[in-house]
Amino acid sequence: MNEKMTIPLPDLLEFIVDNRGRSCPTTDSGFPLIATNCIKDDQRFPVWENVRYVDDATRETWFRAHPQPKDIIFVCKGSPGRVAMVPDPVPFCIAQDMVALRADPTKVQPEYLYYILTSLEVRRQIANMHVGTMIPHFKKGDFHRLHLEVHRDVAEQRAIAEVLGALDDKIAANKSVEAASDELVRAMYAQSVRHDAEERPLFDVFYVDFGEAFKGASFTDPGVGRPLIRIRDLKTFRSQIWTSEKRPRETVVRPGDVVVGMDAEFRATWWLGDDGLLNQRVCRVRARDSTSALVAEALRAPLARIERSKSATTVIHLNKSDLQQAKVLMPAEANRIFFEAKAQPVVDHRVSLARQRGHLARMRDALLPLLMSGKVTVRDAESVVEGVV
Repeated sequence: MNEKMTIPLPDLLEFIVDNRGRSCPTTDSGFPLIATNCIKDDQRFPVWENVRYVDDATRETWFRAHPQPKDIIFVCKGSPGRVAMVPDPVPFCIAQDMVALRADPTKVQPEYLYYILTSLEVRRQIANMHVGTMIPHFKKGDFHRLHLEVHRDVAEQRAIAEVLGALDDKIAANKSVEAASDELVRAMYAQSVRHDAEERPLFDVFYVDFGEAFKGASFTDPGVGRPLIRIRDLKTFRSQIWTSEKRPRETVVRPGDVVVGMDAEFRATWWLGDDGLLNQRVCRVRARDSTSALVAEALRAPLARIERSKSATTVIHLNKSDLQQAKVLMPAEANRIFFEAKAQPVVDHRVSLARQRGHLARMRDALLPLLMSGKVTVRDAESVVEGVV
């Protein structure tokens, strides 16, 4: 059942969809054109981010072929090796610097091939084939050098993909509820400040804790010492660097705390990872007598104003003086109490869902190599997954 074969990627494919590798003319409306930035790690399907459009004439004449449902989009430039599944129906064209791989269903299940391509072993192969230093890219002519170890039994492939897909389905469901929760809290805040709201100095109503400058000489690998929360971790909510250093004014951030990155872009976000130490150029904002729901919402407008005021510079920085001069819009007392009573439970649930989503993603990533190697059977994996989805 676990018999496998090692085979070059093109031998598993029927077709590679390639739009000639040229930048096509775009418009402000029309048929969506997704680019490489729409393909994200830990996202099974493309995301709608900075989407451009093509007119009917371009769509009909420019492209050699278009992706079909269950094709696998493969990024060739920028972040080589990132992949995503094409949904059904297909609501987009694909831009330059990526291709769509069409699996031969007699040899490999498309979903199974997708998970193979996300595996650490294959990502390492791809990394070793990168060319270019400033902008790495994978040459389309080198697909034949990418050798995959796959199960011969298509039924076994399907079963493995279904187990991993169940986790991804739950991850996607959580993410959808989280997005709806964010919109709901935002709408409730807007309603609470519609009447009798007051602008107050930020430092009059909020505490701001600034991160410490932990020394690089004390940085350690994950699991050694204590985790640091740096700006780059505000997107993944997973600390990549730990430290053995102890500082007298260190701040411990916990799930649900409101944190703000102080370089490049200023966004108030709830921390969704494990407890960690606040590093320099990240701050935590707390309320004197309010909840984190109000803190995050009240910070959005002043942070956006500060960011716009600095947009002319190359790299923008948020400083303590910016926050000292900022004002936040606070609801009247009765409206504040009503908002927090309704909004904070939504935020707490949203944080819980996001943390569960992170746990599920780690479980999926751990199961992937074990299933592929046969160290864990599909039946055992199914029993584990059934307990969490």
